[in-house]
Amino acid sequence: MDIGISFMLTELKKWVRQTAAQSNGLLVPVSGGSDSALAFHILSSVYPEKTVGVFVGKDLRAREWFESEGNIRFLPALASRNHAEVERNAIFQKLALDENRWLVGTRNRTENTFGTFSLASRVATYLPIVGLWKTDIMQLCSLIGVPEEVMASSRRADPDCGRPAELAEIPLEQIDIFLKVRIGALGENALDSLTSAQIAYLDKAYKANKWRTGLPTEGPQLD
Repeated sequence: MDIGISFMLTELKKWVRQTAAQSNGLLVPVSGGSDSALAFHILSSVYPEKTVGVFVGKDLRAREWFESEGNIRFLPALASRNHAEVERNAIFQKLALDENRWLVGTRNRTENTFGTFSLASRVATYLPIVGLWKTDIMQLCSLIGVPEEVMASSRRADPDCGRPAELAEIPLEQIDIFLKVRIGALGENALDSLTSAQIAYLDKAYKANKWRTGLPTEGPQLD
């Protein structure tokens, strides 16, 4: 067992226990992917009486595993695929408000740094895994026994989740290395593990998405 990853899981649960103590309930949209699997596991293990997972549709990947982890609700599938991400988040927001729950977002640090998160996802109240790189999430999912089909889905193209085919062809581990270099957490020599074509593609995407990461969250203090 990786002691570092095990310690990380313990600290995450400790943080959730402290920060979500004041919540009346937690609503976790699950997609069948690794991010929502990890968030749902952590919140359900710390606050099982507060946590409810929600999925739009019937075909939840690894449904038996998710149902074994905690309480999952299934909502009717959307009638249209137009603006599906916006519509799903509107449904989740309304449900959270109706039941006085915090709406949990499953954005990770890789998405947050790269700007590949959806704008609709900004309605989330609580972001428990936003400090985790995708490589951390994959290791944590392996530790807690997330099914391989869920983890494999994180390496396939999924444009709706900000992962087009070109990006999916680059290993997750390489993407995290690139981002760590760009924010100064690693030296430039770390890019030696990427090809020039990969670096060029990631740089282009990083610059194109930069405006999302710089969106202001507070107004000026005018008093």
